[in-house]
Amino acid sequence: MRASTLFILLLLTVFAVKAQVSSEAEHRIIFQITDGNPETHSKFLRQLNNVLAAAPNSKIEVVTHGMGVDLLKKDNNSFSNDLENLVDKGVDFVVCENTLKQRKLKKEEFLSLASFVPSAILELVIKQEQGWIYIKAGG
Repeated sequence: MRASTLFILLLLTVFAVKAQVSSEAEHRIIFQITDGNPETHSKFLRQLNNVLAAAPNSKIEVVTHGMGVDLLKKDNNSFSNDLENLVDKGVDFVVCENTLKQRKLKKEEFLSLASFVPSAILELVIKQEQGWIYIKAGG
């Protein structure tokens, strides 16, 4: 009796986990974020996790510029653990070097998980030309 009950519970668990996955395809999604509001950042990180829960094979790149680069700054970053977890799931985070020049910021001010691109807009264009789906995040 116990073995059959455990087997049924195992099957239900497998089906419940499988039910959360909506797509096995490898979607390529590039997000743009320009908003520096921490509340927006919190919601955005939750959305990234939701996408990965529904489509775990997705390849995601987050392009930050303008005030959006604040998401990846080292100092007082309450999202660093969440960002690390997303990187562990394959999400790439990039910072616009044009923004760094304009805001007089240095690469050393950013979390080590951040990569840098010369131009955020050009990065978005290149990815879209390669077939990536573009999504503007935040406000």
